[in-house]
Amino acid sequence: MYSMSLPRISRRRRAALNETLPDALKTWVSNRDPFYLLAEPAQVIDRSIEIIRERPELWTAQDRLFCDLGFNNRKVFDRFYAALKPDFRWCGLELQDRLYAEAAAAAAQYAESPVEFLHAAACTFDGEIEIALDGQDDGYHPNDGSTTMLKLARDQSAARRRKAPAVDLARYLLDKSTPATRIVIKMDVEGAEYDLLPHLLKHPVMDRIDLILCEFHWRRFPFPESIAKLFQTLKLIDQYRDRGALLLSWR
Repeated sequence: MYSMSLPRISRRRRAALNETLPDALKTWVSNRDPFYLLAEPAQVIDRSIEIIRERPELWTAQDRLFCDLGFNNRKVFDRFYAALKPDFRWCGLELQDRLYAEAAAAAAQYAESPVEFLHAAACTFDGEIEIALDGQDDGYHPNDGSTTMLKLARDQSAARRRKAPAVDLARYLLDKSTPATRIVIKMDVEGAEYDLLPHLLKHPVMDRIDLILCEFHWRRFPFPESIAKLFQTLKLIDQYRDRGALLLSWR
């Protein structure tokens, strides 16, 4: 496994590196087709839909499955659904109670191509996991903050934490598909991608996955651990990229 060590640097230099390193990663990724690194959420969605439509492996398949991990306010999911709904089966996992309830209540909106909404965390195992609701308005999760694994939460106080159902993502996708299925995954899981991606990449279900659209939350970790984890994951992806294309989004 790739590891990275960084020398001690001043606080000011560390802050500067923390802000500029994504540019270096853009260069690293741009030289490794079929990786893509895009900056703005709207741009990511539009380009993702284009890439999906351009992939012949998807459109010659007998069955296509779109799995959304992290509905948030469903605006992103709804964009994908509106563009692709007749041609895919749909499923997804949402951990946050309120967002899951809203998605389930809106199920009638997806009658044309039904969506299976599962109230659980995408994990590397089946069972239970400790989670926390950060409770910080970060601009994308107003009022509630984002829900994440307890070990990644900024606020780990007892009032913010609870246990939640955990679903082995690889097993779930295997159960939802057949060898004739091609799978597209949209992954926005607040730092859990660093566990989920290695789990998927090494699992036989990767033979059915055509595209992974992933947002990397590298600021979830303290510096320089955040940089080491990001490079470690990208290096692992580089070893397995012939088994599926990955679109890396940045925000």
